[in-house]
Amino acid sequence: MTKKELSDLIREEAKNNSESTSETLQTPTVPSNRTRMTKAQLDELITQLNQALQQEKKQVDTLQHQVKTLETEINDERELSSRLQNELKEAEDYQSQLNEQKQLVEKLYTQLQQKEELAVELAEKNELIATLQAKLQETPQPLATTESSQELLVKETALTRQARELEPFAAPASASKPLTNEDIGWFD
Repeated sequence: MTKKELSDLIREEAKNNSESTSETLQTPTVPSNRTRMTKAQLDELITQLNQALQQEKKQVDTLQHQVKTLETEINDERELSSRLQNELKEAEDYQSQLNEQKQLVEKLYTQLQQKEELAVELAEKNELIATLQAKLQETPQPLATTESSQELLVKETALTRQARELEPFAAPASASKPLTNEDIGWFD
């Protein structure tokens, strides 16, 4: 059931009220000449008018009560509307945060995929290195395979120079007399 506006309800009640008042006014028969009415007729007319007045007061009271209830409903609807607007703003904030989090997750996922690819590539290279090292250990290595010929030549000349320098300092020929423990300084 749709809620009607307050002004629409008041118009409908006023329309119903005017129709009922016209019916109640038509009910009592009022002779055209009031001087000819008897006391019983006047009493009956007064009671009918009082009844009509009571009915009108009841209708006014019900209308006022309806107005009050409608006003409270309007206030409730306004509060609900403001609450819903606040919740909508919060939902929009949550949605924007969710979108940011989704973008962050996607970025982290792509980084994770890249790192996994790098890890696979690194594992393949490590396997290749291990197989190459195994092959290298299996094959006999030439003496100077890692050094260049020029470095080898420099090392040879340095070694020959050191050998020449050490030649004059060669130890003298051994003495004819053997060394004893006392000469050496050993004792038991």
